[in-house]
Amino acid sequence: MKKTAIVNANSFGRYFPEFLDDLSKNVGEVERFKFPADIDQKQLAKELSGFSFIVIGTEPQLTKDFFQEADSLKLVARFGIGYNNVDVIAANENGVMVSNIPAFMEKDDVGEHAAALTLSMAKLLVFSSTAVKNGEWAVNRERYLGQRVNGKTVGICGFGNIGVRYGEIMKSAFNCEIICYDPYLSEEEVKNRGGKKVTFEQLLADSDIISLHMNVSAENKGIFNEKSFSQMKNSAVLINSARGGLVIEDDIIKALDAGQIGGYATDVLEFEPPKADHPFLHHEKIIATPHIGAYNRECNHMMCSSVVSDIKNVLAGKEPTNRLYK
Repeated sequence: MKKTAIVNANSFGRYFPEFLDDLSKNVGEVERFKFPADIDQKQLAKELSGFSFIVIGTEPQLTKDFFQEADSLKLVARFGIGYNNVDVIAANENGVMVSNIPAFMEKDDVGEHAAALTLSMAKLLVFSSTAVKNGEWAVNRERYLGQRVNGKTVGICGFGNIGVRYGEIMKSAFNCEIICYDPYLSEEEVKNRGGKKVTFEQLLADSDIISLHMNVSAENKGIFNEKSFSQMKNSAVLINSARGGLVIEDDIIKALDAGQIGGYATDVLEFEPPKADHPFLHHEKIIATPHIGAYNRECNHMMCSSVVSDIKNVLAGKEPTNRLYK
């Protein structure tokens, strides 16, 4: 029997304990761990010595130093789509397989959440609801002058599974024009997926709403910055259900305060959780949710099932369904 470590993946098995029971019965001992994001890699390897399988959240990092010390590890299963915190190359070099959740499992959920953030920002729902709860029914309506979504131009950065689903929602429900920036897709492929391919500069200039659906890479980290905000419409809103690192957070505060853009709604931060003095938590033009885009019962059940299936496949000498290579 083998041992499985659940590392900072708080929702794995929490709502559907039958998956933990499955692992305990058919794989072996299961233990939960909560480590700080900046834990020393060799210390982390020592803490997880003897475990064959790791189910991990968005942190901590698993680097080359970790994999060189991981003595019995067979599989790292990322409990999510993104895998920025796992050095896949180092894992493979040290005989460790890495898997993640297939993107299609989260596309409806994150797409819906991005649409909800869009409507909340356009209609100023969170701000006006807070005012009512604070006793302000007869509010100064000028404070909550929102905008119509129907017929607007929506710019989508990253037109994969989730970006496409968000575009479908905005197009079918609100008759929006969908333009896309995705350097990895051809003009024809973007068209086939329901959008129109444009340059990044054109997307910034033409969009009333911009929604981010990209992984963070060396090429696009901080792609939304002081220069980007200066090229957007001053009424445009930015929606981020992808990764906090796509946005320079200090720059967006400056852009909002200067009236360069209309608002920012995000489900992600560059460093999570935020400190109590994080400026996003108190800004009148920012909506922030706690990385819950895919956090619902249906998606969680599918994700748990996928991870358990991957672990049992590897135990049986097979590969995980969604193995990652680099």
